[in-house]
Amino acid sequence: MEEEKRELSVEVLNSIIPFSGVAERSEGILQRGTAVQKVQTSYVTAVAVQKPRVFSEFTANILAEAKLAGSSFYYRWKVKDKKTQRESIVEGASIDLAMCCARNYGNCVIDVEEEETLSDYKFKGTFIDLESGFTCPRLFKQRKKQNVGLDDLGRTEDIVYQIGQSKAIRNAIVRAMPSWLLEQAIETATQAEITRIKPENIAIARARSFDFFRQYGITKERMEGKVGRKLDEWTPSDIVDLRGMATALKEGRITAQELFPEMQTEKSDETIGVTKRRQKNPKPTPPEPEPTPVVESRLEQEVSAPAPCPNQPQTTYTRKYCDDCPERPGCPVWKAYDNDKQ
Repeated sequence: MEEEKRELSVEVLNSIIPFSGVAERSEGILQRGTAVQKVQTSYVTAVAVQKPRVFSEFTANILAEAKLAGSSFYYRWKVKDKKTQRESIVEGASIDLAMCCARNYGNCVIDVEEEETLSDYKFKGTFIDLESGFTCPRLFKQRKKQNVGLDDLGRTEDIVYQIGQSKAIRNAIVRAMPSWLLEQAIETATQAEITRIKPENIAIARARSFDFFRQYGITKERMEGKVGRKLDEWTPSDIVDLRGMATALKEGRITAQELFPEMQTEKSDETIGVTKRRQKNPKPTPPEPEPTPVVESRLEQEVSAPAPCPNQPQTTYTRKYCDDCPERPGCPVWKAYDNDKQ
């Protein structure tokens, strides 16, 4: 008896539910081809896979990619302790290196959960190794008011959200990866970056580093103060460190003003210069004011002369009248009066 042929209709095709790869939240066993999968949570842990992970191939692929990636695989900058004045280096794997690790690791899931408050976003990044069942969650809080150098509030909010999400993913992956492997990848990327800076193109590398940070309002003097050398003297190692700072800046880990703070010596030198100029050219001493002439009071001016006027013996004038007389300087009456007074 021939089998009855069924014609596929639109209704039949629409009723088929495709497998998404994520199992439902229930206990049980799922059979998918040749791989047996046990469902314990919202993730499916593979008990057997068709192509198991080979760790030697995984590490070799990451180090090979690090040689090509260079400075995009690490961030680096120096900080100084305000109390001890000692410098230390902040260094780590960038988001690009974390994604490289997850891509080459294979058979894994990175899940992100988000919770929003009035002041920040709280992300929970979780790395799940579907082959071994290893799960590594990491929490990250991203403040909403982070300065990204834009005036557009809507775009700033979008960028801040993406920065927080990327950091949550990066933190979960980096925490799950072997630390020695990340250190080797950063060292390989650093050496590859140094090798690319040849003596014949170091001037171009210096100019590009300066042009990048100049976009963020950083002056040449502040960059030279941070590096500790003039721009024309920057070495390949200095440029590699600056490129690590650029990666940190692009990932939102630190601001340009924090990377290149204003040098305290700039203000002190200016103050010293003003002081030296003042000592060299002191201000002239103002002349002493002339003594104010004594003005006799009106009462003294109304007092009568000590004796009658020599020209008019019958009249005794006031002192004010005698002072206005043209013959006052040689008047015998007042001359005798002044001698008696002395």
